[in-house]
Amino acid sequence: MKNLKWTIPVGAIVLCASVFLTERLSMNHNENSLRYLYRPAKVQAGVKAPVILLLHGVGSNEADMFNLSEVIDPRFAVYSLRGPLTLAQDSYAWFHVNFTAQGPQHNRDEAESSRVILKNFIKNLSHLNPEIDPSQVFLLGFSQGTIMSLSLGFTEPELVKGVVAISGRTLQEVAAQIKGRSYSRTPQVLLVHGVEDGKLPYSFAQNTESVLKDAGFKYQFKSYPAGHQITPAMLQDIREWLSQK
Repeated sequence: MKNLKWTIPVGAIVLCASVFLTERLSMNHNENSLRYLYRPAKVQAGVKAPVILLLHGVGSNEADMFNLSEVIDPRFAVYSLRGPLTLAQDSYAWFHVNFTAQGPQHNRDEAESSRVILKNFIKNLSHLNPEIDPSQVFLLGFSQGTIMSLSLGFTEPELVKGVVAISGRTLQEVAAQIKGRSYSRTPQVLLVHGVEDGKLPYSFAQNTESVLKDAGFKYQFKSYPAGHQITPAMLQDIREWLSQK
């Protein structure tokens, strides 16, 4: 969702770009092209670093989610990805969606196209950056970014080690696609949602929990007295969860 709502005390996350020591890079892989911000792992443990991909919500951008890089476990390299669809200046999406009285109505073709682009991005990570471990790929999404993260986790489990799913939902077509599927490997999932969420209601998280349970995924489900936002309590739990991986 546009302009991700932060409820973090001033100073808890430093927003100065120079502090991030970041580079704005670009890929030129034709239809698989994505722009992103990158922060290398801050802790060098003598082995290839795990990597986390940050996926923003509709109307937002990679810089918005990149603020989270300062509170993510320093062992992780961080890529904050920009959705391939331009809505307006500094406003992007993974697919178009209309919010109706009957619930969100999304463009399925665009959602599938973005899923494939993300799948190919992950497959190319080891060539893009030899310093990261391609077997240790984590996804962290907010809202529409969570939808894409879950879609990848459910359909490409061999590519994803873990998913942090904040205030999102599971697409019906994805749930239908994996129904009855037997998994040899599944990513671990941290499901995070505010019970007062008025954009993507809490019932969406409960539905995702049912899908996770039926598919045999290992997951944790954490609820918060919050709306469609990321709170300090959420960030603390996310950091703790990642530190154990």
